[in-house]
Amino acid sequence: MRIYTAGAFFVFLGACASLTQEQCLNGDWGSIGYNDGINGQQESYISRHFEACEKVGIVPDTRAWLEGRAQGLPLYCTPQNAYSVGRGGDDLSPVCPSSQQNTLYRAWDWGQEYYIITREVSELEREERDIKRRISSDFLLDPLTPEQILELAHLNQRLRRIDREIYRLEERRRRYASAPI
Repeated sequence: MRIYTAGAFFVFLGACASLTQEQCLNGDWGSIGYNDGINGQQESYISRHFEACEKVGIVPDTRAWLEGRAQGLPLYCTPQNAYSVGRGGDDLSPVCPSSQQNTLYRAWDWGQEYYIITREVSELEREERDIKRRISSDFLLDPLTPEQILELAHLNQRLRRIDREIYRLEERRRRYASAPI
Protein backbone atom coordinates (compact mmCIF):
# COMPACT_ATOMS: atom_id res chain seq x y z
CA MET A 1 0.00 0.00 0.00
CA ARG A 2 2.86 2.38 0.73
CA ILE A 3 4.28 1.79 -2.73
CA TYR A 4 0.98 2.84 -4.28
CA THR A 5 0.79 5.89 -2.06
CA ALA A 6 4.33 6.97 -2.89
CA GLY A 7 3.78 6.27 -6.59
CA ALA A 8 0.55 8.24 -6.59
CA PHE A 9 2.33 11.09 -4.84
CA PHE A 10 5.04 11.26 -7.52
CA VAL A 11 2.47 11.05 -10.32
CA PHE A 12 0.63 13.90 -8.64
CA LEU A 13 3.84 15.95 -8.41
CA GLY A 14 4.54 15.31 -12.08
CA ALA A 15 1.05 16.48 -12.98
CA CYS A 16 1.72 19.77 -11.16
CA ALA A 17 4.94 20.45 -13.08
CA SER A 18 4.78 23.23 -15.66
CA LEU A 19 6.57 21.08 -18.28
CA THR A 20 7.12 17.42 -18.97
CA GLN A 21 10.57 15.88 -18.89
CA GLU A 22 10.41 15.60 -22.69
CA GLN A 23 9.61 19.31 -23.07
CA CYS A 24 12.56 20.21 -20.85
CA LEU A 25 14.90 17.98 -22.87
CA ASN A 26 13.54 19.30 -26.20
CA GLY A 27 14.35 22.85 -25.06
CA ASP A 28 12.26 24.82 -27.55
CA TRP A 29 12.14 27.77 -25.17
CA GLY A 30 10.84 30.23 -27.73
CA SER A 31 7.79 28.05 -28.37
CA ILE A 32 7.32 27.36 -24.68
CA GLY A 33 7.42 31.11 -24.00
CA TYR A 34 5.04 31.77 -26.91
CA ASN A 35 2.50 29.31 -25.51
CA ASP A 36 2.91 30.79 -22.04
CA GLY A 37 2.28 34.24 -23.53
CA ILE A 38 -0.88 33.06 -25.28
CA ASN A 39 -2.03 31.71 -21.90
CA GLY A 40 -1.31 35.02 -20.14
CA GLN A 41 1.49 33.76 -17.92
CA GLN A 42 3.42 36.41 -16.02
CA GLU A 43 7.22 36.68 -16.24
CA SER A 44 7.58 34.97 -12.88
CA TYR A 45 6.07 31.81 -14.40
CA ILE A 46 9.48 30.82 -15.78
CA SER A 47 10.49 29.91 -12.22
CA ARG A 48 8.08 26.96 -12.49
CA HIS A 49 9.94 25.84 -15.61
CA PHE A 50 13.23 26.07 -13.73
CA GLU A 51 11.77 23.83 -11.01
CA ALA A 52 10.32 21.34 -13.52
CA CYS A 53 13.49 21.07 -15.59
CA GLU A 54 15.88 21.02 -12.66
CA LYS A 55 14.96 17.34 -12.16
CA VAL A 56 16.50 16.46 -15.53
CA GLY A 57 19.44 18.86 -15.28
CA ILE A 58 18.15 21.38 -17.82
CA VAL A 59 18.31 25.16 -17.37
CA PRO A 60 15.69 27.10 -19.36
CA ASP A 61 16.87 29.67 -21.89
CA THR A 62 15.32 32.72 -20.25
CA ARG A 63 16.00 35.10 -23.14
CA ALA A 64 14.37 32.82 -25.74
CA TRP A 65 11.45 32.19 -23.38
CA LEU A 66 10.91 35.94 -22.80
CA GLU A 67 11.05 36.64 -26.55
CA GLY A 68 8.53 33.89 -27.27
CA ARG A 69 6.28 35.05 -24.45
CA ALA A 70 6.38 38.62 -25.80
CA GLN A 71 5.21 37.29 -29.19
CA GLY A 72 2.38 35.29 -27.59
CA LEU A 73 1.02 37.98 -25.28
CA PRO A 74 -0.73 40.00 -28.03
CA LEU A 75 -2.89 36.93 -28.69
CA TYR A 76 -3.85 36.80 -25.02
CA CYS A 77 -4.54 40.54 -24.83
CA THR A 78 -7.57 40.62 -27.12
CA PRO A 79 -11.17 41.43 -26.21
CA GLN A 80 -12.31 38.08 -27.60
CA ASN A 81 -9.85 36.21 -25.39
CA ALA A 82 -10.72 38.36 -22.35
CA TYR A 83 -14.37 37.44 -22.94
CA SER A 84 -13.47 33.74 -23.20
CA VAL A 85 -11.45 33.91 -19.99
CA GLY A 86 -14.39 35.53 -18.18
CA ARG A 87 -16.88 33.11 -19.69
CA GLY A 88 -14.76 30.26 -18.35
CA GLY A 89 -14.97 31.74 -14.85
CA ASP A 90 -11.27 32.57 -14.71
CA ASP A 91 -9.48 35.77 -13.77
CA LEU A 92 -7.82 37.91 -16.40
CA SER A 93 -4.05 37.87 -15.99
CA PRO A 94 -2.50 41.32 -15.44
CA VAL A 95 -0.06 41.00 -18.34
CA CYS A 96 -1.65 43.30 -20.91
CA PRO A 97 -0.69 46.93 -21.56
CA SER A 98 -2.54 49.46 -19.41
CA SER A 99 -3.84 51.16 -22.57
CA GLN A 100 -5.95 48.02 -23.24
CA GLN A 101 -7.23 47.47 -19.70
CA ASN A 102 -10.63 49.18 -20.08
CA THR A 103 -11.52 47.32 -23.26
CA LEU A 104 -10.28 43.98 -21.96
CA TYR A 105 -12.02 44.22 -18.60
CA ARG A 106 -15.27 45.27 -20.27
CA ALA A 107 -15.10 42.10 -22.42
CA TRP A 108 -14.04 40.02 -19.40
CA ASP A 109 -16.98 41.37 -17.34
CA TRP A 110 -19.32 40.42 -20.19
CA GLY A 111 -17.95 36.88 -20.16
CA GLN A 112 -18.12 36.71 -16.36
CA GLU A 113 -21.79 37.68 -16.50
CA TYR A 114 -22.42 34.77 -18.88
CA TYR A 115 -20.53 32.45 -16.52
CA ILE A 116 -22.46 33.61 -13.44
CA ILE A 117 -25.83 33.26 -15.16
CA THR A 118 -24.89 29.79 -16.40
CA ARG A 119 -23.97 28.76 -12.87
CA GLU A 120 -27.29 30.09 -11.55
CA VAL A 121 -29.20 28.16 -14.23
CA SER A 122 -27.28 24.99 -13.35
CA GLU A 123 -28.10 25.38 -9.66
CA LEU A 124 -31.79 25.89 -10.44
CA GLU A 125 -31.82 22.88 -12.76
CA ARG A 126 -30.22 20.78 -10.02
CA GLU A 127 -32.86 21.96 -7.55
CA GLU A 128 -35.55 21.16 -10.10
CA ARG A 129 -34.21 17.62 -10.57
CA ASP A 130 -34.06 17.13 -6.80
CA ILE A 131 -37.66 18.25 -6.37
CA LYS A 132 -38.90 16.04 -9.21
CA ARG A 133 -36.99 13.09 -7.77
CA ARG A 134 -38.52 13.76 -4.37
CA ILE A 135 -42.02 14.03 -5.81
CA SER A 136 -41.63 10.76 -7.70
CA SER A 137 -40.37 8.92 -4.62
CA ASP A 138 -42.20 10.51 -1.67
CA PHE A 139 -45.70 10.92 -3.05
CA LEU A 140 -46.46 7.51 -4.50
CA LEU A 141 -48.90 6.27 -1.89
CA ASP A 142 -52.54 6.94 -2.52
CA PRO A 143 -54.38 8.47 -0.80
CA LEU A 144 -52.04 11.24 0.31
CA THR A 145 -52.36 12.72 3.77
CA PRO A 146 -53.45 16.37 4.03
CA GLU A 147 -49.88 17.28 5.00
CA GLN A 148 -48.53 15.51 1.91
CA ILE A 149 -51.07 17.25 -0.33
CA LEU A 150 -49.98 20.61 1.07
CA GLU A 151 -46.29 19.76 0.72
CA LEU A 152 -46.83 18.52 -2.85
CA ALA A 153 -48.60 21.77 -3.70
CA HIS A 154 -45.65 23.76 -2.32
CA LEU A 155 -43.18 21.65 -4.29
CA ASN A 156 -45.16 22.09 -7.52
CA GLN A 157 -45.37 25.83 -6.87
CA ARG A 158 -41.58 25.91 -6.38
CA LEU A 159 -41.13 24.02 -9.67
CA ARG A 160 -43.21 26.66 -11.49
CA ARG A 161 -41.10 29.45 -9.92
CA ILE A 162 -37.91 27.64 -10.91
CA ASP A 163 -39.14 27.26 -14.51
CA ARG A 164 -39.94 30.99 -14.69
CA GLU A 165 -36.56 31.90 -13.19
CA ILE A 166 -34.67 29.62 -15.60
CA TYR A 167 -36.56 31.14 -18.52
CA ARG A 168 -35.73 34.67 -17.29
CA LEU A 169 -32.05 33.80 -16.81
CA GLU A 170 -31.78 32.11 -20.21
CA GLU A 171 -33.24 35.21 -21.85
CA ARG A 172 -30.69 37.31 -20.02
CA ARG A 173 -27.85 34.90 -20.82
CA ARG A 174 -28.54 35.23 -24.56
CA ARG A 175 -27.52 38.88 -24.25
CA TYR A 176 -24.05 37.79 -23.05
CA ALA A 177 -23.63 34.83 -25.42
CA SER A 178 -20.89 36.51 -27.44
CA ALA A 179 -18.17 39.06 -26.82
CA PRO A 180 -19.20 42.74 -26.93
CA ILE A 181 -16.97 43.60 -29.86
